[in-house]
Amino acid sequence: MQMQENQIILRTPAKVNLSLDITGRRADGYHTLRSVFQAINCYDTLTITKTDADTPLSLKCNVEDVPCDARNLVYKAAVKLLGENPCGIAMSLEKEIPSQAGMGGGSSDCAAALLGIRALLGLDVSDEKLLEIAASLGADVPFFLCGGTAVAEGIGEILTPLSDVPARILVVAKGEQGVSTPEGYRKLDTLPELPPPDTDNVLAHLRDTQAQRLFTACGNAFDTVTNLKEIRKIRLVMSSHGIKPVLSGSGAAVFGGCETQTQAEHLAKILSGMPYVRICETIPHGVQYLNGDTWMDL
Repeated sequence: MQMQENQIILRTPAKVNLSLDITGRRADGYHTLRSVFQAINCYDTLTITKTDADTPLSLKCNVEDVPCDARNLVYKAAVKLLGENPCGIAMSLEKEIPSQAGMGGGSSDCAAALLGIRALLGLDVSDEKLLEIAASLGADVPFFLCGGTAVAEGIGEILTPLSDVPARILVVAKGEQGVSTPEGYRKLDTLPELPPPDTDNVLAHLRDTQAQRLFTACGNAFDTVTNLKEIRKIRLVMSSHGIKPVLSGSGAAVFGGCETQTQAEHLAKILSGMPYVRICETIPHGVQYLNGDTWMDL
């Protein structure tokens, strides 16, 4: 691996849930799920720089309300690798992935910190140990170590990576409001029965030549209990243009799959009044680092 001797720059992808089925609830209160995770080319950027060995860790972020202390998953990743009082690195996080969107931005940043610190400092931490640490930090974190497409089970920590699938175009939109995941689960618990599953249908259509066959199969159990005004507006716009709207994670981002770039650009233009609108593509990778002018897998 080549990189600057004292710095590594990483890009951390977002994800969408092509499906999200709730399969049960454990004795400890956590819900089990089955979901198809898909990485997309919407990125945060994490820069890690070596400092003096006895200089305490510093973390800064371009988004004002993102905590830059031990509450941040990036900071927690450093603690796991370097101890309770981490020293020797400075980290700068530039966020493009919206918060409380169900797109995994915090988990992806965390995975980047684990991979980047290990690489920059040459730590003797095996892939297996890094995966164990990732799972201890959050159920979605292990996915971003590899990215691409994967089936997630358990509470999201049991991953089955899938081979590369055809690139798909989608539009992702989000309003100002975020969604509370615990509240979403509480609402699901009040339903007389769980929404029907979508994962098997998604897996059956992952490699269809027509993208709409896949996107029509997509679905999310949280769609039945998440009904913010801005989400309703996004759903209405997408549905009125023949696009099936689907929440990612517990929300509040909604994505709609498109057959062509032209269709995606038209949909994005109509949704342009929303605070966050992006045309994205599915990608076959997770966290990457900058090598010269080229992004490469870690």
